[in-house]
Amino acid sequence: MDISQKELSKKDLLKTTGISYGQLYRWKREGLIPEEWFVKRPSPTGQETFFPKEQILKRVQAIQTLKDRYSLEELAKLLSPEITNRVFTEEELECFTEIDIRVAADFMDVLNKDTFTFIEVLVMITLCRWKEQNLIQEQELYDLIPNVATTAANITEIKTFFLLLAINEAYYGLFLLNPSPEGSLLLDERIKVVCQISLQELCHEIKLKYKDTFSFTFDEETVKNS
Repeated sequence: MDISQKELSKKDLLKTTGISYGQLYRWKREGLIPEEWFVKRPSPTGQETFFPKEQILKRVQAIQTLKDRYSLEELAKLLSPEITNRVFTEEELECFTEIDIRVAADFMDVLNKDTFTFIEVLVMITLCRWKEQNLIQEQELYDLIPNVATTAANITEIKTFFLLLAINEAYYGLFLLNPSPEGSLLLDERIKVVCQISLQELCHEIKLKYKDTFSFTFDEETVKNS
């Protein structure tokens, strides 16, 4: 299974979004677009720059939507893939409309705690979405949570793919840390990939949605205030 995103050339990106060459590279300098998204590849004319298509289109749309409300510095923090330094309490979990409180309660029981990292929150949201989309039934979901929660508690890298696997009639979670843009995952034919999600992309989505609900603490601000 190829987990890489389809690519979009720089020329097509500028044409599709209407942004200029100067805007694109200014946003890169300001940290709004990750440098690793600029991938140079050989082309008939020499070299061409390509981007992960889905990620870059979402990012440009977010920048265009928010640039009149926030400064470029604020946007860089808002769109940063870095994990927030804060933890979320049991009461704060209820603010996330995506989280079924029963899923949160199971995480509390398994991990024997009532505060959670942002990674753990993202994993909860993913599990709840899979259930809502009928990708996994309720009983199978709750059977899956103990092992997934324990693994999620040890993850500190936001550049992680979370996969839902089905083997016969049983479900398993798989976390891929720092997957290569060109990498692929070859599985036994008895294993079915039911769904996969990039925690980094989900991170962007949730930060945007709850910007005004939570006072996120970013790594850059922590350094300045220390």
